[in-house]
Amino acid sequence: MANSDVLTRSRSAVARTGPRLAALPPIVWLLSSVTSVLIVCAARIVRTPSFFFWDDTQLGAFGQWYGLGSRLVNGEFVFLSPGAWQGGNYLAEGQWGLWNPLTWLIAVGTQVTDSPAGYATVIKLVFLVLLCVGAYLLAREYGAKPWWAAVAGFAASLGGQTIYLDAPSWVTGLQNTALFAFSWWALKRHVERGRSPIPFFVCSYLLITFGYVFGVIQLAVLLLAFACIGLATRSGVRFARTMFVGAFAALITVFVFLPGLLTSPVTRRSGAGIANDLFLNMDLGDLAASPIATAVTSVRGYWGDIVPVPLQYVSWLIPLVVLFLPVTRSTLRALIVPAVVLGFTLLFVLGPSVIGPLRYPARMMPYAVLAIAICFAVVASRPRDPIPSRKKVVAAVALTCAAGWFGWAAQPDSYGWVIAAVIIQAGLVLLIFWPWRDRPPLSASPAAAAAALLVGSLIVLAPQVVKYPTSPLGDFRVPNSVSALAGVGDDIQNGAITVGDVYSLQSDPKAYSESLLANLWYLTGKDVASVYTVLPFTAFADELCMDLRGATCPEALDTLLASEGEVADDLSLNTIVVIKGEGLTELPELPTGWSAEERQFTWLITRDTVVPPAGGVLRTSSGVEVEVVSRNDTEVVMRVIAVPTTGGDVIFSRLAWPGYSTSAGSIGDPERGYLLTVNLDGSEQGTLVTVSFLPPGWALEVAALAIAAVLAFVVSLAHHLRRRGRHSAG
Repeated sequence: MANSDVLTRSRSAVARTGPRLAALPPIVWLLSSVTSVLIVCAARIVRTPSFFFWDDTQLGAFGQWYGLGSRLVNGEFVFLSPGAWQGGNYLAEGQWGLWNPLTWLIAVGTQVTDSPAGYATVIKLVFLVLLCVGAYLLAREYGAKPWWAAVAGFAASLGGQTIYLDAPSWVTGLQNTALFAFSWWALKRHVERGRSPIPFFVCSYLLITFGYVFGVIQLAVLLLAFACIGLATRSGVRFARTMFVGAFAALITVFVFLPGLLTSPVTRRSGAGIANDLFLNMDLGDLAASPIATAVTSVRGYWGDIVPVPLQYVSWLIPLVVLFLPVTRSTLRALIVPAVVLGFTLLFVLGPSVIGPLRYPARMMPYAVLAIAICFAVVASRPRDPIPSRKKVVAAVALTCAAGWFGWAAQPDSYGWVIAAVIIQAGLVLLIFWPWRDRPPLSASPAAAAAALLVGSLIVLAPQVVKYPTSPLGDFRVPNSVSALAGVGDDIQNGAITVGDVYSLQSDPKAYSESLLANLWYLTGKDVASVYTVLPFTAFADELCMDLRGATCPEALDTLLASEGEVADDLSLNTIVVIKGEGLTELPELPTGWSAEERQFTWLITRDTVVPPAGGVLRTSSGVEVEVVSRNDTEVVMRVIAVPTTGGDVIFSRLAWPGYSTSAGSIGDPERGYLLTVNLDGSEQGTLVTVSFLPPGWALEVAALAIAAVLAFVVSLAHHLRRRGRHSAG
């Protein structure tokens, strides 16, 4: 009798709780998902205050935003900076996002903050929330119940790649994933339900113009999947809708990425083939451990062979899919596109680590996490059996334990944390889905089960936050003060370069009062040759043995100062900041016209008489005389005073990027292999010659943008007229 009363009361409690949760408005479930994401992020910030200000965000993104923002507030829009030398071809770089309104807003925002870490944290949290919202909306679009969509939103936002690499460091990866979720949602609404194409045009434009190619590749796969389904189902309307919006995306891709592609022959990206050095790709063993929140596996990267964080982590919910099997045919049909996205992503992640200019396949993992989250939410929303059997619960626990074994096998020393994760995850499965003592499980109410899984996810991730508090990438201990960083520029003349191991600055944060590195130089407002680039101009970088972030070998100082400072003259340098260290324990004899000041961490070598900034005429060959009439970042106008009948050369303090043209004469072979050179012939004497730069393929790129704009307008207008016609007919 007592047992019967308990059973009756428990069933009654579940019966009351379930309908109340299920009756909550969808917005409540969305907010619960967002709140859960923010709780985890807050825990990470408490554990490591600078968690979201790490590595490339310190050295690349924030300085890039600041440099762009300072120009925008001054009414300038610059896509070439001669004084930034190897990092100054901004359209070729791509990830500056010069055509992206969201990037503009972020960039302008840097002008009103003094805390780079605080500002970067806010930006990262915004995009994590956007990713959560996008995944929620996408799951709902595929038919998931609001409570399961909330679980999907949370799961999609906190995968290992996202939380340990993209969110702390590689912010464009995070931005791409968030906008991809929204683009997918907008595409499905338009193609399958005939909703407005405008959201897709907006979201896909923002996605592509962030300049991060991995999201664009995924977008192409997504469009191809929808087009193939349209053909397979003989739905001409769906196929046509996909092709029209796909053409828009393709044209914007040409506009954004063609400059970098046509510039690559003079950069270090030109020789990349297909290879597998096992750098930031994964194997099946790594994926087998992906449901364990604290497992670390053998992903080779900057850290060595064993990644020191759960980079492969996808979601602890993966084994729980068996609870909702078997899946109906209609559900399988509905999930064809997510399955295609997942399959392609995993093939890419498991493939070669280098495919031409594409490197680090693990960067694709957030898209796999998103696809899995959507599949889980949809499958959980359409179970054949409302309450999972005990055999299914046992199977889910067994799969969790199996994943734990793979996690232990990958790194046996981490057994304690793996066992803890398995116990927590398996225990939550039993607590939520097992009918203890003849009482109905919490999962008797799907909404209650989803709520429990959302809360359980916070518990599952708690050990991960405690054990793995930071990204495995570098912390360069950058001062958290815009004014302090900008003040470094007070001691240098415009036209500067760093020499030596700039990474040694992190050993003592006080060193940042004497020098900066990479894109932090943009905070000074000065032209500095040593900024960050993903496309080093090969000949320039080789002569100064300069890496992507501006570090050089010690011999670079000799190169700059040799022959009375000829190379320093060619680069229009006024300041050389020498980082003390191995190979740079004392200065060589300085050329005439240069002085040095020794400081604690550096030597500051300055020119006694300042020369004009880079971009102008350096010198001419014998018999050639020119007068510069005007010059700016992209153009030099000069009058030819004299030129021999046999012709001659004019050499500029600019890198010879593809895209330069001249109104007279021709672009010649670059001096030193990298300085822009114009060949003049005798007929040019007395004429005005304009040497100008436009990104290579500019006419085609502008045409692609114009056609894309017209296409978007026509398709949107046609959609609006059709809808109005249907309403009028109704």
